[in-house]
Amino acid sequence: MTKHRTLVASFRLQLAVALLGLTSAVGSRAATFAETGTDTSIPIIFVHGWAMNNSSWDTLVNAFVMDGYPAGNLYRFGYSSLFASNKTSANQLANFVSSVRANYGGKPVIVIAHSNGGLVTRWYRTQLGGSASMKRFISLGSPHAGTTTARSCFSPACIEMRPSSTFLKTLNGQGCDVSLWSAADEIIAPVTSAQCGTSLQTESVKHIPLLSTPSVYAQIRTQL
Repeated sequence: MTKHRTLVASFRLQLAVALLGLTSAVGSRAATFAETGTDTSIPIIFVHGWAMNNSSWDTLVNAFVMDGYPAGNLYRFGYSSLFASNKTSANQLANFVSSVRANYGGKPVIVIAHSNGGLVTRWYRTQLGGSASMKRFISLGSPHAGTTTARSCFSPACIEMRPSSTFLKTLNGQGCDVSLWSAADEIIAPVTSAQCGTSLQTESVKHIPLLSTPSVYAQIRTQL
């Protein structure tokens, strides 16, 4: 339990440092979405990782808005990663996606997920029929093949993140779309576990800075 609490505290400290240091940098020199011809009418849903919350997306969402994506088309899905299983969270995500799509005439959404949020999204896509509801699914540093660091925490979602878990065996490598991974990710072990579907290597940054590094933001934009 001590290791579990230490891991939670470490995640939250890393997030605070990343957001403080890079909030103004992300998106400051990017072309606007209008200039790149991006369809900004598509709703985007952000799904946070384990031990995180919706504030983890502040830097990235602000960058989207600064570059011309309507704030009203950007949504954040929150779930209880410390207590609920990924299966339960995936059911909640399914309801959330349905409610968002209802505001857009049933238009498919884009989902951008960090870390464990990628597993929640994959369960929704493969086990709950969610693939048809998405135009694009982009994961950032998600433990698609599991991560050995999850052996240090004991919540249902952590157990599901462990390599060879029943949860991952059921997914069987399915449900991915575009995955961004970093060779310097200290949480995903081995780092290649974050590769799934069309895999793109990012700048060598740690796990939490994937949410606020300008070059990663630029890669996300090219995949929308």
